Amino acid sequence: MEVSVGRDGASNTANTAQSERSSKRIDVKVIAVSTVGNALEWFDFTVFTFFAANIARQFFPSDNPTAALLAAWTTFGVGFLTRPLGGIVLGAYADKHGRKAALLLTITVMALGVAVIAFAPTYAQIGMAAPVLMLIGRFLQGFSAGGEVGSATAFLVEHAPVERRGVYGSFQMIAQACSMLLGAIVSVGITQTLTPEQIDAFGWRIPFVIGLLIVPVGLYVRSRLDESPVFKDARKQDAEKRSPFIESVTQHWRQVLAGFGLTVYGTIGTYIFYYYMPSYATKSLGIPFKSSVIASLCAAVAYIVGTFASGRISDAIGRKKPMTASALISLIIAYPLFLAVSHVPTLPMLIFVQCCLMLSLGLFQGSYCAFVCELFPSRVRATSMAIGYNFAVMIFGGFAGAIATLLIGWTGDKLAVVYYGLFGAAVGLVTILMLKDRSRQPLL
Repeated sequence: MEVSVGRDGASNTANTAQSERSSKRIDVKVIAVSTVGNALEWFDFTVFTFFAANIARQFFPSDNPTAALLAAWTTFGVGFLTRPLGGIVLGAYADKHGRKAALLLTITVMALGVAVIAFAPTYAQIGMAAPVLMLIGRFLQGFSAGGEVGSATAFLVEHAPVERRGVYGSFQMIAQACSMLLGAIVSVGITQTLTPEQIDAFGWRIPFVIGLLIVPVGLYVRSRLDESPVFKDARKQDAEKRSPFIESVTQHWRQVLAGFGLTVYGTIGTYIFYYYMPSYATKSLGIPFKSSVIASLCAAVAYIVGTFASGRISDAIGRKKPMTASALISLIIAYPLFLAVSHVPTLPMLIFVQCCLMLSLGLFQGSYCAFVCELFPSRVRATSMAIGYNFAVMIFGGFAGAIATLLIGWTGDKLAVVYYGLFGAAVGLVTILMLKDRSRQPLL
């Protein structure tokens, strides 16, 4: 039985504008503007995970290496804690002043955060000010990333013709996967080229500097593109000043909860099936770290393929079908695949397992952005989406590694990590089944 969330009346002007924009041509500029910030965020996320131990030695010196690494990961986690705040503040800014203005602001703040991390002096140079700077850098990154997701996704989907919203929205997740892939390649290249001493001294900074190089391009293209036509039409129709946050949590809280539930599956799947797998394969299965990295690179490619295919499929037959199929497939195959790789801990088996899991996840994620955007009216779209998304990422993504590790420790079962993945798939399935598919309807 489907439950349709409450919505306001459609705007005839917006409907007409969307019809006029119908085209088979994909607007590369719109995609580039919308995904550049997300790409930078996930690139930095990936390289931080690779060089966490090096950062720990430089900024959190301790006689206990584990304590230093824990401090580094705690600092990293600050970025997750500040995401909801950024989503509320910057999402409201986007809903009041426009997607374009918000996107220029988010990438600027994001660049400041990356620059602080890339160029911060070490503990040996400035003492306790060094870890404080690292905290500030992660705070700025998390804050900007929280605002980026709602603003950028709204901008992307609102520019899309009604019959192409799935494809357009899928590029937000494709950019994420490409950045994960590029971050892993750059990190592996650095570890293979430089000595451990050189990596500690300066090598770990190189990927962050590379990430900064994209900022001027991002600022330029974002400043040149027009505002979202759906947002402009909606603002003409509704000139009344409101608080996007208050309206989101009082009038659209059901949709916000729906966005939260859908994000739980995507978040847990990404962190467990992709980010946690190298650590799991190395520590629990005894597979060499280099082999686990190769498997993750292959899995990222599978994720890209599944995500793009999902966007195309959702435009043809609706969002619910590929998203429901994805959650069901994950519930069916996750445990047997983890069981198989635990019995045959080889590189080919690990590649097969990760690729299957990420291909299935991509089938959900490729439809996700368009589906969530279609839940909300334009005047609160960026704020509402950001609230549900960022709280889910903070809770279920920021603590994914810790939860997985605790599950294995408590149960003594190295397959216990899969239960967390199954939980995410179950939440995603229940949520999607309760919602109405609005893929063929114009945005409000």
